[in-house]
Amino acid sequence: MKGIHFTFIVLLSLLVTSCGTVQVSTDYDRSTNFSTYKTYTFHQKGLDKLKVNDLDKNRLIKSIDAQMASKGFTKVSSDADLVINLLTSSKEEVSVYNDNWGYGPYGYYGGFYGGGYYGGNNVSSYQAGTIVIDIVDDKRNILIWQGVGSDFNLSNISAKAEKIPKAIQEILSKFPPEKKK
Repeated sequence: MKGIHFTFIVLLSLLVTSCGTVQVSTDYDRSTNFSTYKTYTFHQKGLDKLKVNDLDKNRLIKSIDAQMASKGFTKVSSDADLVINLLTSSKEEVSVYNDNWGYGPYGYYGGFYGGGYYGGNNVSSYQAGTIVIDIVDDKRNILIWQGVGSDFNLSNISAKAEKIPKAIQEILSKFPPEKKK
């Protein structure tokens, strides 16, 4: 019976961790006509201030470039319609969950089968990152769209090469916003 419960817990953990890469939320200026924009560039001072290593910075930039190109935008070095600014942050997240699977002092779930395993609390921690993508109308100098990806697990360093592009794809899936009819 212990094996069945352990297998169930492992499968449940895999299911929970395999869901979306990030939690995404977006906001935008409802009065903006997004179909007028064709070109973009990055806010260089913002890139210079990013608190990530060069590998991750390059992953972020390349992922945004790929997503913007797939949406028909062209990257230019000057006179862009849009300026993209990036912000990142991270903090340690701690999860505590109760693991009372198995046998209690009165047997399996209080039955008459004798004593056995009684679980306890399990604690896990990971580095949770947040990626903020601000898109600014360069001519009007106003923020027109913002996408935030939060709860991005940064603990597995070797998986970041796959996770960063997926997170950027999820965030930018909402850009440009659909036209309201």
